[in-house]
Amino acid sequence: MEIGESRVGNYLVLRPNGRLDTQTTAVFQAKLLQLVGADTADLIVDFAGIEYISSAGLRSLMAAVKAKPKDRRIALAALSPLVHEIYTIARFQHVIPAFGSIEEVVAAWDPSNQPEAAVANAPPIGVRFWGTRGSLPVALNHAGVRAKIRAALLAARERELSTPEAIDAFLDNELPFSVKGTFGGNTSCVQIETGRDEYLLCDLGSGVREFGNHVLAQHGPGHANSFNIFMSHVHWDHIMGFPFFVPAYIPGNRLRIYGCHKILREALERQHAAPSFPVEFATLGATIEFIELEPGVPYDVAGFSVTAIKQFHSGDSYGYRFARDGKAIVYTTDCEHKAQLLDETYPFVDFYRDADVLIFDTMYSLADAISVKEDWGHSSNLVAVELAQLARAKRLIMFHHEPAYDDAKIEGVFSDTVRFEEISRDGHKVEVIAAYDGLELSV
Repeated sequence: MEIGESRVGNYLVLRPNGRLDTQTTAVFQAKLLQLVGADTADLIVDFAGIEYISSAGLRSLMAAVKAKPKDRRIALAALSPLVHEIYTIARFQHVIPAFGSIEEVVAAWDPSNQPEAAVANAPPIGVRFWGTRGSLPVALNHAGVRAKIRAALLAARERELSTPEAIDAFLDNELPFSVKGTFGGNTSCVQIETGRDEYLLCDLGSGVREFGNHVLAQHGPGHANSFNIFMSHVHWDHIMGFPFFVPAYIPGNRLRIYGCHKILREALERQHAAPSFPVEFATLGATIEFIELEPGVPYDVAGFSVTAIKQFHSGDSYGYRFARDGKAIVYTTDCEHKAQLLDETYPFVDFYRDADVLIFDTMYSLADAISVKEDWGHSSNLVAVELAQLARAKRLIMFHHEPAYDDAKIEGVFSDTVRFEEISRDGHKVEVIAAYDGLELSV
């Protein structure tokens, strides 16, 4: 196999020719690994001369991704229709991005081709919370409703509320959130808007049922939808909503379920099996794919660059960083940060760096997290603030609320967290927000 090598600006270009199959892959892989190990430039592999690629050829690309330093980029350019089809079937566009030409790669990578104004004018990214509780769903019961009504009536004494407008103003401006609303009771499910005709979700807790119903109400059952679902892990509170996710039952819908666990399919199939549930997984009407990810490797999904990080939790969990248009959203739940010293050397600080939104597991108080609930796999509000400040995150979203806490208790913890951020601030302010079912943010 002939392999050419050249430079285009600051980028190294590799130009293999012929077929990438079992006969030629060893030579190509050796050259690829040599370059990613010895050179510091980002690498473009020009596939204009490649007639065919086999699974062995694809494996050589994966070997380069695993071997390269994290700060180096690799892209493919000029794939023939046949090679592009094979690449797409193998889902490798989520491993290494493929462009139509070398010029397209350079345009995408070179900051000078992306003026600051263009990034500044990029459309906002919406984030919507469908489930924010941890461990198990909770319901607002009779006593809780009565307590809210009583508190509202007590606060309304001696107020002049004779018009609907006066009542609305009183509710909006004078009552605390814990009285006029609720943080909700569904378990983890967060939607990140893609700006495309496809959806992106984090986790399949009980909140995904309401999300699915929202999609059906918006489009109707006859509209085919695509869903990209990233799983932090497969503990029950993070998958329990899937059997009640109606789009999974409708032919024409497509679900791509991403995660770093090898047992994703097994976990979801098991909760559908008898005697736990009456509908077998195999009978679901939608097309469902499972895509295994590697931590530290960026993947292109629904217009975002997505990178996973392994976290500290029983059975392992994974956080995700979603980046697009110079903005970053980090989803990190079910992680117990036990490091005695939280400073710039702590690896999660880099992963959270400059996040516009940091969605963080704040289930416990620090006292509980390091005493009676140590090794339970969750973090605290104080550690969340310290890590957000170190990483210079813009907004910290308190998430995975303790199911034993009522609305008043969560609101109290939120108030304490805001105060701790103020007194521990080192010049960088982090906006603290307590997530609730139905919260919508714009990034």
